Amino acid sequence: MLKLATEPLASCAGCHMSLLDIHEDILELLKKVELVYSPVLMDVKEPPEGIDIAIVGGAVRNKENMEKLKKLRQRSKIVIAFGTCACYGGISGLSIVHSRDEILNGVYTDSPTTVSKTLPSVDVPELLYRGYAVGDVIKVDYYITGCPPKEVFLRKILLPLIDGHVPELSKKSVCSECDRQMGQVKNWKVKRRGEGVPEEKTCLLGQGYICLGSVTFGRCGALCTHHGIPCHGCGGPSLDVLREPSRDIYNTLVTRIQHLTELPQQEIEKELYDVTHTIYPFVMGSKIMENKSVSKIPDIIKERHL
Repeated sequence: MLKLATEPLASCAGCHMSLLDIHEDILELLKKVELVYSPVLMDVKEPPEGIDIAIVGGAVRNKENMEKLKKLRQRSKIVIAFGTCACYGGISGLSIVHSRDEILNGVYTDSPTTVSKTLPSVDVPELLYRGYAVGDVIKVDYYITGCPPKEVFLRKILLPLIDGHVPELSKKSVCSECDRQMGQVKNWKVKRRGEGVPEEKTCLLGQGYICLGSVTFGRCGALCTHHGIPCHGCGGPSLDVLREPSRDIYNTLVTRIQHLTELPQQEIEKELYDVTHTIYPFVMGSKIMENKSVSKIPDIIKERHL
């Protein structure tokens, strides 16, 4: 029987809870594995030796996360980065735009809900200066994106992996799963979320909403865009963006807007100037994305620290 471990790291634990979304199939899973370490389910302090598969959710945000992750890698044959926080830093990765002191002061001293104006003297793990994606710290064998990963894909991914098979899955973007129609657009202007009511059946990006469906990995069934909500990129970057050194979420999105509007690049970038940070909400903590020569992430970090 395979030995299975799970570790939530810095996260909301939503990805861990999504494991239950496979419903009765969890019973089949438990017939094939022995759960030997899972802080959200078991009172086991240390991962044991000889783990076959470790499922790691969340980002690396403090020294304890870092130590746990490295220990888990040493003791596991296969490590799966589970969910977008683990794969690309997720929400914890946004911490890079602020200093550690700014974050601690914002939470513990400057918050309107804080009673004491001094930092609490509690024994908590030391906060790192930024959040990291799991793959930036250790070698990862498989990546399963999503916030959280959706049930239909968990059935197609996790169960075959447990059986020793490598699943074949769609590698398209969210746009490929969306049934909204694209067409040529005139007088294009950026719209804020909540501004107006999106037209039905028409491409949200064409309407001016910053919809990241064209640059986001599609494993969600385009749930948000089907309900008139622009994609905010929780599935992580599309494979086109990951594979091509000259492609980034920002410049690929600008190119898509050019195709829809025929506006010059400079004009589009003027429209996007003060919303650039909203194009990277789930990948800010990823060195893969930050280190691209065409990435805007270093500029955003620099501007936020000025």
